[in-house]
Amino acid sequence: MNWKSWMLPGAIFIASGCKIQYQTEKIEYKVESQDVAEGKRLTMLVCGSCHYNFETKDFSGKRLEDSPKFIGKIYSANITQDSERGAGKYTPGELAYLIRTGVSRTGRLMPYMHRPNMADQDLDDIIAYLKSDDAAVKPSVRSAGKTKYTPAGRLGLSMMKPGEYRNHSIQKPKDDQVMLGKYLVDNLACYHCHSKSFASLDPLDPARSKGYMGGGNKLRDASGKKIKSPNLTPHITGILNWTDAEFRRAITEGISKDNSVISYPMPLFPELTEDESSAIFAYLQTVPPIKRKR
Repeated sequence: MNWKSWMLPGAIFIASGCKIQYQTEKIEYKVESQDVAEGKRLTMLVCGSCHYNFETKDFSGKRLEDSPKFIGKIYSANITQDSERGAGKYTPGELAYLIRTGVSRTGRLMPYMHRPNMADQDLDDIIAYLKSDDAAVKPSVRSAGKTKYTPAGRLGLSMMKPGEYRNHSIQKPKDDQVMLGKYLVDNLACYHCHSKSFASLDPLDPARSKGYMGGGNKLRDASGKKIKSPNLTPHITGILNWTDAEFRRAITEGISKDNSVISYPMPLFPELTEDESSAIFAYLQTVPPIKRKR
């Protein structure tokens, strides 16, 4: 992209205080799922690392400490059923549109929320859970804080575009281990942190993200120290010599191959089944290896 093509709209966006509005579509969506338990498991897997607050034990949001300082001070949204502070006013159709496109019911872009490739059944289960009577989604007036972008953060956000709402059916590839692994890497957003940069992600086709799964993305640990995400490709500087069991222990228990504790901001995924973690591991073996400094 030529820098001149986005310099003027980016400058206007910064001056306007980050208030670009997008057109939303009215989606007729009927929740068919009755599997609230599966919906809760999926919501923890897909949304929990950002929106679940372990102190309040609900989805009222929290400060995202690992977000780069040059972007700003970032807080995740309250997605409980509170009608003012949370997602209580959202219809099932508006929730489906938000998850698939990243655009809220008011037209605001939430670029890292959208999952354009999520299977219909998983989307249905998640919406069923968000509308359930589970304690973690009951109305909470709590707000974790107000996000404040820096000029650089606002400029970056101005360059992001919403996803496309796909009306065709999307099925989960349950019978193909490698494709299931790819699906999970996509929808758990593993590639967000484990590719080269947040700035070059491709949500519609994650494998086209720059440095896909090769790590090197600049993050911060719990103390604020700058770190880089690990390489998850089958290279000697990645997970070439790992076993399936070692990989599962790492992502569900937080213990690495060398028995060291995996540090924040890597979330744990104890909700993953053995079949799912094995599928992710199998898929990662097919990703082109990338050499990365340790």
